[in-house]
Amino acid sequence: MRKIFLTLTLILAFVLSVSNYVFAVDGIQFGMVNEKSMGAYVKGSGDTTIVMLSGWGTESPVDDFMPLADKLSLDYKVVILEYFGYGESDITVDERSNQAIVQEIRTTLDGLNIKPPYILMPHSMSGLYSLYYANNYPSEILGIIGIDMSLPQKQLERWTEETFEKAKMSQESSDLNISMINQWNKFYDNSKELKDMKYPPCLPVLGFLATEQIENVDEMIKSGTMQTSWATINTNMITNLDIQNIKILEGEHYLHHNQVDEIVKISKEFIESKVK
Repeated sequence: MRKIFLTLTLILAFVLSVSNYVFAVDGIQFGMVNEKSMGAYVKGSGDTTIVMLSGWGTESPVDDFMPLADKLSLDYKVVILEYFGYGESDITVDERSNQAIVQEIRTTLDGLNIKPPYILMPHSMSGLYSLYYANNYPSEILGIIGIDMSLPQKQLERWTEETFEKAKMSQESSDLNISMINQWNKFYDNSKELKDMKYPPCLPVLGFLATEQIENVDEMIKSGTMQTSWATINTNMITNLDIQNIKILEGEHYLHHNQVDEIVKISKEFIESKVK
């Protein structure tokens, strides 16, 4: 009878976990979206929640963000989200539009009972999704702390539709999974959709820019590939100088690999003075 009772208890626990669309594997929790699992690593217990969103092609967002998440989690609740096709999350063939990805973020966080509003911390391509999120669901976003974010103006200056079509990937010619390939192939359209979009004036924004990225854009200007500097593109997004600012840090595109302490220090000052 004890064995039967134990078995029934385990089955009930499993059913309850599935009904809540949450389960955990090796410290990563999973929410269900369209019958697929999306992973998130949650650390810390502060009143403010920071949601980290990785750049394109970052194979394991949890590993990538962990040094930064460890330090921020001393003061805040930190969530590292892994898009479909990344880390421990499932692969999907669903369209990788701004709308689809933002809805997947919202559904996963809700399924994990991580309630808004959040501070988004996007790296690279996730700057597009964060911009879309903040403009379409402003009540859910406390602020944005961007790490060398992709912005629509840069993409549309750098890529014409014709050149981007030539740069599209196929499953046959790439070692990447189909989710990542489709995400890249939607990059131009996602940028074009947001071409006239700026930060809402009421939204606190802190954007970290990498010196290497600034130099890369300067080289593109010299070659005629681009017309506008990286710093200007970022300042053009600003609509309220009182709560929106950019900081230039020495380093390459993955600033959170070698500027952890500086990012934590400036982010905490920003949160305490501009967000709360």
